[in-house]
Amino acid sequence: MSLAKKIYSGYAYSNDIIEMGKINREIYDRIKDKAVIEYSTIHHLGQSVYNIIRNPENLTNIELALICANGNLCFGYCMRARNQIEIYRG
Repeated sequence: MSLAKKIYSGYAYSNDIIEMGKINREIYDRIKDKAVIEYSTIHHLGQSVYNIIRNPENLTNIELALICANGNLCFGYCMRARNQIEIYRG
């Protein structure tokens, strides 16, 4: 079964983990240079926070999260503030 070409988040324990990861990396390669993001701090084990500095192409939150996670959103993310994303590292 072929999966939709969309960004997947929180799929670490899915049966389709390899295909979801591959799709995410393909999308990441297309959008990775479309926003300016800086690493903020690690709050505690397994979580990293990023500040969105510029988003001139109005990427969605999940697209920004994918960039922050370098293409790997297998454990998911959340928005901490309007321009701040927390990535779960597992």
